[in-house]
Amino acid sequence: MRLTISICGAVFIGLLALLSSPSGDGASAKSVVQVDHAQQPGAKESGWHKVDAGPFSILAPSGWEFHQLDGADSYIGEFVGDGVVLRFDFGGYSNPLKEEKKPAYVVIHKSIGGRRAKIVSPRVPGHGITGVYFRNAGNASALTLFGKDLTPTQQELAQEIFETLRFGGPPPRYVVPPPRPTKNVQ
Repeated sequence: MRLTISICGAVFIGLLALLSSPSGDGASAKSVVQVDHAQQPGAKESGWHKVDAGPFSILAPSGWEFHQLDGADSYIGEFVGDGVVLRFDFGGYSNPLKEEKKPAYVVIHKSIGGRRAKIVSPRVPGHGITGVYFRNAGNASALTLFGKDLTPTQQELAQEIFETLRFGGPPPRYVVPPPRPTKNVQ
């Protein structure tokens, strides 16, 4: 019953967001939806909101945004806020974070959002990748979400965000291809 009410509430909020977009046609440059934080484990701050990337989403502090980037063979993008950039690669060739290993890194294997995850962080903050990797992120795809050279505070925030990652949205209809090379015609 609670789950049904939560889902209905999320759908209603999403519908309101579409109807109240600035252009009035439901289009929006960013995918940001407020959610009920009491229902979401890992959202420690009351000002956190859902930032949707399609096949997955995160909870992040207010002001964080999602940007889709050009990808050749996978769906890539970034979550940006508070001076932190967390990039992701969702596809068949996502970085499994094999180079990030002990003793230079803390490596943890655990379940996040019902899926097995590998979390890595450098023992010396500010020098390396802080990231999470899911070998099975759905749709025969893997997911890597990571930040580079994060401060200790940023590293802690990134790890809290990793814990809120949830799967289940639709995959993008297409991956934005890189621009074609221009030919020098003389």
